Amino acid sequence: METDLMTQNSMVDTAAPVGTEPFRPKLHFTPRRNWINDPNGLIYFEGEYHLFYQYNPEGREWGHMSWGHAVSPDLAHWQELPVAIPETDQMIFSGSIVVDHANISGLGDGKAPALLAFYTAYDAARSIQSQHLAYSHDRGRTFAHYAGNPIIDLNHADFRDPKVFYHADSAAWIMVVALAKDHVVQFYRSTNLLDWALAGTFGPAGSTAGQWECPDLIPVPIRGEDGASAWVLKIDVDTGFLDGGSGTQYFVGNFDGRTFIIDPSLGNPDGDRVDHGPDFYAAITWADLPDDRQGPIWIGWQSNHQSGRFYPTDPWCGAMSLPRRLFLYPEDGRLRLGQVPILAEPAVPVPVAMPETTSLTGRPTRLVSGMRGFRCTFDLTGQRGRGTIDIRDTGGSLVRMIFDRDARHVEFYRARSSMVKTPEFGRHTIADVAGDTLAVQILLDGPLLEIFLNHGELVYTATIFPNGDPELTAEAVEEGWRVARQQIEPLQPTMFLSR
Repeated sequence: METDLMTQNSMVDTAAPVGTEPFRPKLHFTPRRNWINDPNGLIYFEGEYHLFYQYNPEGREWGHMSWGHAVSPDLAHWQELPVAIPETDQMIFSGSIVVDHANISGLGDGKAPALLAFYTAYDAARSIQSQHLAYSHDRGRTFAHYAGNPIIDLNHADFRDPKVFYHADSAAWIMVVALAKDHVVQFYRSTNLLDWALAGTFGPAGSTAGQWECPDLIPVPIRGEDGASAWVLKIDVDTGFLDGGSGTQYFVGNFDGRTFIIDPSLGNPDGDRVDHGPDFYAAITWADLPDDRQGPIWIGWQSNHQSGRFYPTDPWCGAMSLPRRLFLYPEDGRLRLGQVPILAEPAVPVPVAMPETTSLTGRPTRLVSGMRGFRCTFDLTGQRGRGTIDIRDTGGSLVRMIFDRDARHVEFYRARSSMVKTPEFGRHTIADVAGDTLAVQILLDGPLLEIFLNHGELVYTATIFPNGDPELTAEAVEEGWRVARQQIEPLQPTMFLSR
């Protein structure tokens, strides 16, 4: 069943002077050069968190899709490795990895468990997408293609992004995969990881404006309820979703090992947004987390299908979000999905003294200035009207967040940018929020912005390109608005520490 191990891996040029270019983030993973998009094959194995990803070894535009590879001991300090699964006569699209501990596939070498990579192969000559298998005996550094490929072929043009996991309750391996233009997710079962039988389907449901991609099905713990969890089905929509752009929806329900069914008593039957910003897509969860790491944890592509290719970064294009731990929380009688970022503890914390409380007026009050990388937390409180948080540069607002107490919602505006040559860069979204206080955590890492509200209950992710050092300001017209308990922490770099 073996084919020759592939040796034509594109090597990383370790002489490249990375880490100092304009807009290079210092915490988020970016490749040294070239195009990157969906995270793939997330697995923890033998002391390493593996991050595979869609990668073009040939340039900074989409194409020649292969699986790039990086590893980390802690989800913060990443080492980029050579390409793990390079393009052949077919492109290597997104997928997932499992560890075959019991060697039920027979693809192990008798020395250590094999890593099995399930991915979509794109045959451009036939315009067909099918599911393939490759396996590794060297901790994911190289892979061999399974001689029995394809393992599932529907002769379909838009059939992609397999996520595979073990379902203990029904004693089978499950593959979740999308029929993108049909707005259907299929569920396949296997007992040997080689032979797969269709067991159930889900959809259409929720947003069907664009193609469905990168499904993930995961049990997520419910905050405050010891041992309780619910199944969450996550589906990405490539266009027409978030103010016309791409984005991610999720459904809460039940999974019996064969199909997923929405439970209206648990979640919104029409689906909910995972993230309210324009730049969070294709997230998948890590498999086989160590016992001391609470999960589930995922990471997403911090870009989008509409404007991401125009982002003025060089010699790379694309980035990953920070890893995030997931939880469910009750709101208005239903369960909602929350996310909290995972950050490395700073080696030397740098406290910044701030006033206990700052009253806001109709003129901008500066909260942060002179930093291109920071974490700022505070409570924004008001009794009526609107309080505004602005991230701006010398040219004006980059991202504006308006907390409207009367309308009980938060609005986000990302302004158009002279540095991004497409009108689709500008986006406006609205999210409901209750209460008179908003707990705010803002993380800015160069151009990469992540905002977590009310301890992760609402998340906004975007990319911005400030001219010089940005400022964080706050203002309010009505009386009684204030910023309290503000803390600022300069971000300590975890990427490109040695060049």
